[in-house]
Amino acid sequence: MENSPMDKYTAGFGMSLAITSVVNAIILVIKEKNDAVMSAMKAALGHHWTTHGVIVIIMFVVLGFVFSAMRLETKFDSHRTLKYIIWGVIIGGVITAGFFLPNLKLAEVMKY
Repeated sequence: MENSPMDKYTAGFGMSLAITSVVNAIILVIKEKNDAVMSAMKAALGHHWTTHGVIVIIMFVVLGFVFSAMRLETKFDSHRTLKYIIWGVIIGGVITAGFFLPNLKLAEVMKY
C-alpha cells in the first residue's frame, strides 16, 4: 500500500481523533466514579451525557486546529497517523469496556 501525503488538516484532526478517543473514555470513567463530577456535569447542561458530548466535541475541534497549526503532516506520514488513530480508538474502547464489563451481568445481556 502506498504511503500517501496528507494535508495539514488531515494530520491535525487525525491526531485529535486519536487523543480525543482516549480522553472520552477517561472522562466517562471519572464521571461514573465521582458523584461530584457527575453532579457538576448534570448541572452544567441539564444531563451528564450532553455535557460529556460537548466537552469531547470542543476538545476534538480545538485540538484539531492546534495540531493542524503545528504542521504535523511534515512529521508524520499517513501510515503513522492511521496507526495513532487505530490505537487511540482501541485504547479508548478497552478503557470503556474494562470499566463496564465487570459490572455486566450475563442475564441482563441475554434479555436483549
